[in-house]
Amino acid sequence: IWKWILQRNGVLNAILVNFDLEPMAFLLDPNQATFWVIFVSIWALMGFYTLILLAGLQSIPAELYEAAQIDGAGGWASFWGVTWPLLTPTMVVVLVLSLIRAVQVFDQVYVLTGGGPGTSTLYMVQYVYNTGFSGQPQRFGLAAAASVLLGVTLLIFTLIQLRLGRSSDAV
Repeated sequence: IWKWILQRNGVLNAILVNFDLEPMAFLLDPNQATFWVIFVSIWALMGFYTLILLAGLQSIPAELYEAAQIDGAGGWASFWGVTWPLLTPTMVVVLVLSLIRAVQVFDQVYVLTGGGPGTSTLYMVQYVYNTGFSGQPQRFGLAAAASVLLGVTLLIFTLIQLRLGRSSDAV
């Protein structure tokens, strides 16, 4: 759907033309292509991250808000004194999951731009795919080495998440 919306003759350009604006090459300009790949990736996972944050909000005991209200805290003071500190570990989890997803993004790039224009949206997983399976000649060794680097990167992010998760449980 997003490729259909963002194409040179897509829905978004049709709307621009209806307002007497010039059509834009959303997926053909390197700067815009990167923006739109990031936008579509965020949009695709917004519901998942919202559910995680909602679970974090629901885990905050109502008694803490009542205690803050008794102490004279208003809405903002309750947010900064109760909600924000107790939601921070959940936000760290969402941030680390987002970083892991950003490192391994493939589907949006493959569908929207195929790694182009040029190599502006050629991320690591796309590079592994292109090197090992779609290039001539196919370079399986180089693709395997890049996969190992990707795995090490993901392992580092996962260890960071586990360490932050343990330190937030101790609080």
